Parts: sequence; structure tokens; C-alpha cells
Amino acid sequence: MTRSSLLVAVLMALLVWLLSRETDTLRAELDLATVRADQAEQLADRRRADAERLVAELGSERSLQERLRREQDDLRAALIGRQQELEALKHENQRLRDWAAKLLPAGRQLREQSALSDAESYGERLSGNAARPAAAADSPAH
Repeated sequence: MTRSSLLVAVLMALLVWLLSRETDTLRAELDLATVRADQAEQLADRRRADAERLVAELGSERSLQERLRREQDDLRAALIGRQQELEALKHENQRLRDWAAKLLPAGRQLREQSALSDAESYGERLSGNAARPAAAADSPAH
């Protein structure tokens, strides 16, 4: 072998060695990129699952809020009804008080008459006779 062929052989060996090193480096970078891509895909899957879970929770929260809104509306309507009933009862109660404050004719007569002290005065009152004098009505019974 000549010196130039030896030089070519050494250069070729060097070139092969450099290419081998470059290939190893590229393979290592490819492996690292593959690992990172897998990690990114796993992260994306987790994020997608989280997003789906959050969307489902949001839908659930919205339906709960809508149910609460309906219940609040029902409670407000019931409260308004109860308040109206209370106002009606207050007015009715006042009408009853006014009515009770008025004396009926028979009640007025009873207030104006003296107390009955015996059976005879009761009989006289029932028969329509004039009321006994107050002094007689207050005397002790026989």
C-alpha cells in the first residue's frame, strides 16, 4: 500500500468514526426527542381528560344552579302567598275586633241591668217585668 492509499484509508476510517459518532449523537437525540414526545402526549392526554372532567363538572354545576334558581323562585312565590295571607288575616282580625267591640242589643241590655241575686229576679227579667232596683239586687238571698 502506498502512502496515499494509506492516507485515504486513515481518512476513510476517520470519516467512518466521525459519522458513527454523529449517528450515535443523532440516535441519542432522537431517543430523547421520542421520550419527550411520549411525555408531551401523556401530558396532553391528562390535560384533555382534565378538560373533559371540568366540562362535565361545569354542566353539573349549571344544572344545579338552574335547579336552585327554580327552587328560589318557588320559595319567593310561596313567601309572597304567605305574606298576602298574613295581610288578609290582619284585616280579617281587625274586622273581627271591630265587630266584637260592638255590643249586640242583648249584650247591651245585660250590661245595663243589675246582677241577678235569686231565682225570683231571674224570672221577672225573663217575663219582661221591669228590672228590680239595684239595692234589691245586691241584697243577700233568702
